[in-house]
Amino acid sequence: MFAVGAAVTALHGCPQSVLAHRGAANSLTRVSHIRAAGPEQYIQSDQYNQDHGDAFKAVAEKGKGPVLLRLAFHDAATFSKAGGGDGGANASIQFELDRPENAGLKRGWRVVQAAAARLKGTSAEGLVSMAVMIALGGAHGVKICGGPSISVPVGRQDAAAADPGGRLPAESLSATNLKAVFADKGLDTHDLVVLSGAHTLGGKGFGDPLTFDGTYYKTLLKKPWADPTAEMGKMIGLPSDHVLPEDDECLGLIQAFAASPDDFYQAFVPAYVKLTCLGARWN
Repeated sequence: MFAVGAAVTALHGCPQSVLAHRGAANSLTRVSHIRAAGPEQYIQSDQYNQDHGDAFKAVAEKGKGPVLLRLAFHDAATFSKAGGGDGGANASIQFELDRPENAGLKRGWRVVQAAAARLKGTSAEGLVSMAVMIALGGAHGVKICGGPSISVPVGRQDAAAADPGGRLPAESLSATNLKAVFADKGLDTHDLVVLSGAHTLGGKGFGDPLTFDGTYYKTLLKKPWADPTAEMGKMIGLPSDHVLPEDDECLGLIQAFAASPDDFYQAFVPAYVKLTCLGARWN
């Protein structure tokens, strides 16, 4: 599942190609050492990557895909530039599972723990943090639900305590305020619209809850929640989904992804990698 191709350049843990442009990637990158002076290149063995793929395949069937993806977002999205640059993709979610915004994520955390336990006795034993396993789990969730393969840099350090609360975007925010919250995390409007497309998974009403596709964007354009004749329309999506097509900048992206699911797939890969690099501290 996590196949390795050519060497991937990494800077501060994140592939430089992700920072430079929005393109697709299909490799698992292990970042074993990062120097502030510049990027280095790493190639991981096929066996190492097979071990990760086998671990998640053994414990996470398709029905676990949505919760694994949601777990990865909630772990990473505690990052805040305004908060001093703390928080982020560091496995602090394990200490935050009783927060209201994280309801239901204990199930995803148990899957990640089970996958990590299966690495014992493999080439990956002792080399992968729980923060990395969470990021890998989200990527696995996308893949088993029909989405693209995602490159995940490896080498994050785990937090020893919870991150500050109140940093996840609230469901009641306007598009303008959502943009501001994402900007505080180093994510732009493109990232906001792309990552919101993850709502195609789960029980939010955007088509098959276990199929990662472009139905989310097509539904946003139809706005069933605004149709008085659509009895169940108001149950589809969150208020934070409903506001996106009302914003001109977001609307253009929504229209593009509705017209081409392949463009959504290609955009989601680097956006996910960028998300799961937020605030990460690297070995």
